[in-house]
This record gives sequence, C-alpha cells and structure tokens, in this order.
Amino acid sequence: MENIRKIKIISISFFLYPLLLILIGKIIVLNGFFSNFAISYEENEKIKILLNALYFLGLGVFFFCGGFSGFISKKLFVNKKNDFEKSKAYFSYTILMLSFLNTISTFGFIGFLICRNFAWLGTFSLINFLSLFSYFPTYKRFIKKLETFS
Repeated sequence: MENIRKIKIISISFFLYPLLLILIGKIIVLNGFFSNFAISYEENEKIKILLNALYFLGLGVFFFCGGFSGFISKKLFVNKKNDFEKSKAYFSYTILMLSFLNTISTFGFIGFLICRNFAWLGTFSLINFLSLFSYFPTYKRFIKKLETFS
C-alpha cells in the first residue's frame, strides 16, 4: 500500500530524534558544558524533586503508552468507512504515538541539562528508541488495527 510507505518514510525522523539528542549531548559534554545546577543537584531538594518528576514522567510515558494507544485508536478509527479515511486515521495514530514516545528522550535531555549526567540521557534515549519499534507502521499492523475497529 502506497500510504504505508509514505508513513514509514515520515516515521524515520522520529527514530532519528533520540539519536540526535544523544549526539547533541555528547557534543555538549565534549565542549565542556557545565550546568549551574550540576554543582548542587544532590543537595538541592527542589532540583531533586524536578529530576524525580522528569524520571517518573518518562517512565509514565513508557509504561502507559499502551493505554494511550488504545484511547487514541478508539477516537481515530471508529466510524471510518472508506480506505482513504482509514489510512488517514492510521497516519494520525502513528504520528501521535511516535511523538508521544519521543517525549521520553525530551525528559531525559532536560534531566541531562540539569545534572550533566550523560547516562541519564543515554538511558532515556535508548528506552525511547527501542519503544518506537512497537509503533513502526507496517501493512500487517495497519490491517490488525483495522480489524480491531471494523
């Protein structure tokens, strides 16, 4: 199906996002970036709370993406009659899910900027990158999604 091929091409940019953040983070570290927060993030309670919030937001996105996927699917795929509407709904669904999952890397990058811990960024980006494969558009997934809501 031609539309699935187009969605695949667009989806590749979502896979590049966590890799791009890792590259930016590595460049920042190599150029001697030093955050003002990095000095005292272990002693400062407000910074600890912020880092914990970012951590739990990233984990929440990872663990609840299935529930979000179901919610979005119910809104997008119900009452679609022709193939064009169905492929348009699948395109929207794929873009929304990949964008939602990319927030994991964004939370990791913000945490990295606060505490200058490259492992923080690497872990979040790896989780993000690997979870994107669950929503990569294929014809088989498209048919399965349509069967669920037909």
